[in-house]
Amino acid sequence: MKQTGRVIFQAKDLSKILLADNQIVLGQVSGKFRNTHQTFRAFPIVGDLVQGSTHDTDHFIIEDVLPRHSFLQRKVAGQRQDEQGIAANIDTVFITTSANEEFNLARLERLTTLVWDSGATPVFVLTKTDLRSENEIAAYIQSMNQHFIGLSVITSNHCQDPCATFMPYLEAGKIVTFIGSSGVGKSTLINQLVKSANQSTKEIRENDARGKHTTTNRELFVLPNGSMIIDTPGMREVGLATVSTTAVEQHFQEILDLARACRFNDCQHKSEPNCAVKEALLDGSLDQDLFKRYRKMEKEIAYLKRKERFDKLLKH
Repeated sequence: MKQTGRVIFQAKDLSKILLADNQIVLGQVSGKFRNTHQTFRAFPIVGDLVQGSTHDTDHFIIEDVLPRHSFLQRKVAGQRQDEQGIAANIDTVFITTSANEEFNLARLERLTTLVWDSGATPVFVLTKTDLRSENEIAAYIQSMNQHFIGLSVITSNHCQDPCATFMPYLEAGKIVTFIGSSGVGKSTLINQLVKSANQSTKEIRENDARGKHTTTNRELFVLPNGSMIIDTPGMREVGLATVSTTAVEQHFQEILDLARACRFNDCQHKSEPNCAVKEALLDGSLDQDLFKRYRKMEKEIAYLKRKERFDKLLKH
């Protein structure tokens, strides 16, 4: 008889499945599934609802992955351009950054793009705020509010009770996850939220304020109220080769809107006359740093457009 379960742990070919009766069994895709599906995206990841049958009471054969309402992914590290699934069916993604040298708006832009592309909602979490003055923290928050209009910013330090801060997002049946660089405090927060989880955390290296990986596998934890938290490894590389052009351009919508008023449709915003983007830069209505980051991402945006056109041709 077929059963439905949720993937709560993944490490290479090993999965753990939480069944409806709260029994946890080992999971493995069937031979037919493996032969039928070729892409990384098709295979089950943490957060997925899967269907299959149980063999030998504690072994679950995965025969199908049920439709996802969100899929968080990133480019595989290195030169390869295929995607690596991070987690599925997430409702809120807490983009975590620390109030130290790790803070980087360009990196936050990339992470925000990944989240919007997944179908989940991004929320910023600023950690290690106990190490900074109130004025410094206010400056961090103001910077994020100016660059990410409409997105919420949560502050967190070692002294706070995280339950009071995060519980509004942890409703029964909802799934959240934390992403960000290694060492920003994701696992520490999850340790506090899931007191029964025995995860190790490591000290930040003082010379460069960066941490080593504290989580190497993806794992889902169920809280007493029925909400779920997924812990993921830290990201050393944030490539955008697998997301949609729309998701990348969303953050730069202000520039794209201005470009429509340029004299030339293919304006490069360099030496062309009657360039609305250059005029906005000169009068200060367009942020110089935002435009510089847009310039840095132009090659990736162009690559995504070519890739999307090629994919459409293949489908037809």
